[in-house]
Amino acid sequence: MFNRVALLALIPAFVNVSLGQSKAPSTPNASRPATAPLQLTVRVDRLTYSMADNMKMETQITNVGNDDVYLYEWSLCYNFARWLKLSVFDAKGAYVQTHFLIDCVPPPPRAGDVYQFIKLEPGKFYGIADESPIRDVVNEPGEYDIDVSYESCISAEWISKYFASEPISKLALWTMEKPILKANRIHFKVVP
Repeated sequence: MFNRVALLALIPAFVNVSLGQSKAPSTPNASRPATAPLQLTVRVDRLTYSMADNMKMETQITNVGNDDVYLYEWSLCYNFARWLKLSVFDAKGAYVQTHFLIDCVPPPPRAGDVYQFIKLEPGKFYGIADESPIRDVVNEPGEYDIDVSYESCISAEWISKYFASEPISKLALWTMEKPILKANRIHFKVVP
């Protein structure tokens, strides 16, 4: 089995601060529900860094609804396509591409193993903490914005196919048909 700590150490900065910053506008897919009982939050240790610094960050998904929700245990995996997606923009709004590729590839869920799903009761959260070199986030000093979003890679169809006889198939699993979660945008500065 993969060492989760080792994979998380490879993840670059996936950041957002909830210190009084406005929420990024939500644009849910027309086939998805407009509201979500889950909230994505990303925090960093400060808002000004040097190019030699590391960025300490926490990422969590909180159940802000009234009912239990179940997440796949690898939900907090940063990837350039799904799960947690990090986008960095410079002061002109241009996407920042660094030499470091965000590519945590989790193992697929194991058919029949219901213990790989995490129950989030109302008011509870599931999270990770990590530290990444700022050079993995940006290429040079300047002002930047970071957006983080979350979209499940597990479909309701996959659950019904591989877990049809399991009790988990009848529970509120967070699947790709659910809304995309967006964290607050972070504005931060990098000095030489």
